[in-house]
Amino acid sequence: MSVSFRFKNSSMRKIVLFLLTFCAVVVSCDKQVSQPLVYNVTNDALQTGVTDIYMADNGTYDMPVLVKFLSGFSEATVKLDLTGLPANVTVTPTTFTGVPTYTQDFKFTTTGAALGKTQLTLTASTSSQAPKVYTFNINVIPANCATYFVGALSGHSACSSDYTYTVTGTPGSSSNILYINNFGGYGPSVNAQIILDCVNRTLTVPMQTVGNGTTLQGSGTFGLDTMIINYTVVSTPGGPADHCTATLIR
Repeated sequence: MSVSFRFKNSSMRKIVLFLLTFCAVVVSCDKQVSQPLVYNVTNDALQTGVTDIYMADNGTYDMPVLVKFLSGFSEATVKLDLTGLPANVTVTPTTFTGVPTYTQDFKFTTTGAALGKTQLTLTASTSSQAPKVYTFNINVIPANCATYFVGALSGHSACSSDYTYTVTGTPGSSSNILYINNFGGYGPSVNAQIILDCVNRTLTVPMQTVGNGTTLQGSGTFGLDTMIINYTVVSTPGGPADHCTATLIR
């Protein structure tokens, strides 16, 4: 009887230890699964969040969207949905689902799209969390974006002294080249050449002499309504340089 009793106690202990171990494993797994997914969404490698994009009125534009895993359940999927496209603008795909970290390329195609700004919505969602909603603008510009700044522009320059003036933009014989008459308020004989990068919304002022021994060069950025140019001007050969910022508004 004594031997039988000890055997039963030993068996019971094994059963209890097995159940405790099983419960610990189940609880541990449950804790791992229940951790929410933490992730980031961006379409700009240099910034966080979803930023505005620019595209020509006829052509294509690729927008890679990075969904980056940060922490939590590593097998959860994130679905991306793009909505709000204007007329004559399509995108492929409009929706995509994957496990972070991943990058999905959304390809926009424009066919005679109206110039201007339209707000789109990019929604990122998982099966167990409230969706993240991002709004951003697509800005449709001419394929030759120099034509966007044709005509009279109001100007303001910040140099050693601030002053305002009026300039006129004229497109060059090649695409994305703009000539600005009276650039910097230096007079009607000045026609400064500006080279525009329509996709990246940047510009270059190549080194040039614009009359009366005045030499200038610079760079900047532009949007649908504003051009900002940081330039250096030397008014006399070998003279001191003045560093200025011109803001032109169409």
